[in-house]
Amino acid sequence: MKNKHICRSLLMGGLALLLGACNNESESDLLAEKVYFESSEYQVTMKEEKDVMDVNITSRLSNLLSSDVNVSYEIAEESLVKEYNAKHGTGYLPFNAQNAKINTPQAVIEAGATHAKPVVLTLSGLNSLEAGKSYILPVRVKSSSVPTVAGEDIEYVILAKPILINKVGTFTNHYISVKFPAGTFFKSFTYEALVYSTGWGSNNTIMGCEGIMILRVGDEGGGISRGILQIAGNQHYESPDKLPANKWCHVAITYDQPSGKTVLYLNGTKWAESTWNIAGFDPNKDVGFNIGKLAGFPWGERPFRGYMSELRVWSVARTDKQIKQFMLGVDPKSDGLELYYKLDGSEKAEGNIIKDAAKNLDGKTNGINIATLNEPISIK
Repeated sequence: MKNKHICRSLLMGGLALLLGACNNESESDLLAEKVYFESSEYQVTMKEEKDVMDVNITSRLSNLLSSDVNVSYEIAEESLVKEYNAKHGTGYLPFNAQNAKINTPQAVIEAGATHAKPVVLTLSGLNSLEAGKSYILPVRVKSSSVPTVAGEDIEYVILAKPILINKVGTFTNHYISVKFPAGTFFKSFTYEALVYSTGWGSNNTIMGCEGIMILRVGDEGGGISRGILQIAGNQHYESPDKLPANKWCHVAITYDQPSGKTVLYLNGTKWAESTWNIAGFDPNKDVGFNIGKLAGFPWGERPFRGYMSELRVWSVARTDKQIKQFMLGVDPKSDGLELYYKLDGSEKAEGNIIKDAAKNLDGKTNGINIATLNEPISIK
């Protein structure tokens, strides 16, 4: 019996020493000097009519060292683009690696410094990129001196050829009224629009179903000040600040029915959010779905005055990245896109009917005049 206790004690002691060694090794590994990218994404702003551009790439060290650290960079495998899109719900296209060159792949993090001296990544063939499409190029950092941080050794260089919107719809007392297919019911949804107000009134309709789910600006009769963006109807909440007039803005509202999460966006950034507990809504209910004003509404037509473009309705809750990435344009055949008016003169219009670009739905209108801007829309 005594020998059993001695054996058990020796066994437990051995396990404790082993676990202690593992913990020390783990702590030591966490504290070890490593190389990594500070950001996993590098958003590149492309210049118009420029076929070649240079981008600076740099990495950093987790802790200071008394000796130099050598690092090197390489264009990573294209398969990472597919993994990135799957993880983030994006639709980036792979940038052609043959059009990317790291001029001097090697760099040094000097003793006592945290960052490597930048190297130059040259991107070419930019004029062949498609306007409105976003491209991504993974770059990997390596080091012969110290390990890299797993998962932070890749930086994704993201670039998009800008869409130039020069023509937009004019709204003073104008509208589009849409009848969706019978039985349409949006569980989750997204509204999006580019708007430029020449002056906010007491209540201004962007789009939606009055009393059901409408995106509007102001409701002085309901206690909402002029300029305040509001989603109203079965549920409601407002923006924390006024939407500026005489300036182009991208506004959006999303609702994800399974989670109940809803978000208001301004220029691709979260502006306000809330939680709802609703099954969704029927866009044909009550007075139906309207853009620009509520034509013939007995309690006031509530017109929007100014310009609008890129009006979209989705049957899905678009993600943060999708909202940010596609403010100026999307593929009309995108999954979940149920209504799309670019209002750049490209829509088919005959009489008082204007066809949408997504589903070829009929929109009844009193005529939308297309204005040509002095310079393209810019969202900042």
